[in-house]
This record gives sequence, structure tokens and C-alpha cells, in this order.
Amino acid sequence: RSTGLTSALGIAGYVETLYKQRFAALFTLTPPQSLQWPRMPVLSEYEQRDYSCAGNGGIICHCELVTRREIEATFNSAVPPESVGGLRRRTRAMMGRCNGFFCSNQIADIVGQRLNNSLVVGKIIRKIK
Repeated sequence: RSTGLTSALGIAGYVETLYKQRFAALFTLTPPQSLQWPRMPVLSEYEQRDYSCAGNGGIICHCELVTRREIEATFNSAVPPESVGGLRRRTRAMMGRCNGFFCSNQIADIVGQRLNNSLVVGKIIRKIK
């Protein structure tokens, strides 16, 4: 149902044709010797999930059963998330029934200063008179 995804191969072919017609003399394309594709974890119902393994650091998102180790692993991966939305799509944390109501505070602590746009908006400073 996504027209952008459906038309991506056709657009890429058209751009390649334009490139060959207009810029082939300026640049020479050399394909890389080898490609290294990043491996992304697969969240599935049929494989063993991290919450059932020992030493997982505890369950952070109880709705989606996401553990601390899974969240930390995304930041140590070949393609770390650059936003909270990316973290959500990679781990499904904060995407359960509560939409992050219960787990967003713990995730904000884990994310800390790793992202430019963290979950923490500001700190409340209470003045005592």
C-alpha cells in the first residue's frame, strides 16, 4: 500500500538511466570489493526471546517484554538508533498497551546522553522557602 516503496525500484532504474546518459563521462563507477550488510535482530514469536534468558538486566517494557540488555545491544550494534523512534522500532519498547507510560522513565535513564533528542524535557527544581 506504500506507493514510495512500490515505486522505489522503478525510480532507481530511471535515475540510473539518467546518470548514464548525462554523467557517465565525469565519473567512473567501481563496485566495492565486498559488501558487509549489518545484521539486525529479529523479533519473532517463534524464537527464544531475551526475557527468558539469564542475565538480561531485567524487563524494562513489560507490555512488549523488552529487557535492558536488548536496549543496550541496540546502541552497541553496527547501526545504532539515532532517535527514540528508532529505538522503539528496533526493540518495540514503549509500543505496547501503555504506550510507554510505565517504561519511558527507565528508558530515559538508559538512553541518557546517547541521543540528541532524549525523552527528558527538563528537570523540575522545587524551591523551598
